[in-house]
Amino acid sequence: MTAGTTLAGAAAAGLALAEALLPGTYTNEEQVAFAAEAGRPAPPWAGLEIRPDGAGFRLRSVDPYGAHGAEDQRMTLAEADGRLAITTGRCTRLYEAQGDTLRAVLSRGVCRSPYAFDRFTPEAMYLKAADGTGAEIELRRARAFRCWAAVPKRAPRPDGAVDWWGARNLVLHDQGGRVAIATDEAEPQRFELRMRRVVFPTGPNQPSLVLYVHRPGEPRALAYSWADPGAVRVGINIRQVQASCTLDQKEATSAGAR
Repeated sequence: MTAGTTLAGAAAAGLALAEALLPGTYTNEEQVAFAAEAGRPAPPWAGLEIRPDGAGFRLRSVDPYGAHGAEDQRMTLAEADGRLAITTGRCTRLYEAQGDTLRAVLSRGVCRSPYAFDRFTPEAMYLKAADGTGAEIELRRARAFRCWAAVPKRAPRPDGAVDWWGARNLVLHDQGGRVAIATDEAEPQRFELRMRRVVFPTGPNQPSLVLYVHRPGEPRALAYSWADPGAVRVGINIRQVQASCTLDQKEATSAGAR
């Protein structure tokens, strides 16, 4: 981003940090899941995607399947009073680099959103309620995975062997990402794969990368498997369906650069 050559001091440091921290896909899957388990009011599920776009970024809402929603805005970056200014619509927020965190310190313009970008860290972004209650939405950075899946068809092959349906390059992510699969039979068998990187807020349970198999529309999983939270591959086989998901190589390369 050439804008970095025109900024000096704190603003340049903020720009460099923004270039490293902002791009990615984020959801509050974990916040919503654990609030529900604890019986606390849960914020609405939210997913955001931020991608480089010219001299700034493009901010879009995204659902668990990766489909874009109604939110679609440009984020432009500039210098203001020696700080990094990020403008979205008619709202400008000034940020300072504090260690590995980019933190908002001031707002200007017309900022009417009920939640504002408060800070960006290597692991997540945080939106703070504008009503002064201190309520936050925590959107954790997702890692993209590519999966294959195989399902035994109901009817065997002419020789009596199992006939398999299969698919590759199924894309999801580890912050509640989902992908639907359906066999090519006259009456398709339908499943969904879902993935989380679970970080338990309390208790002795260790963080885990979890792969779930669901029936469409059913919140309770048919089965799940888990691995170390930093794993680059996780698989599952429940006879009805089997699948394996591997960290996208481009994602692994970009994560190593951060």
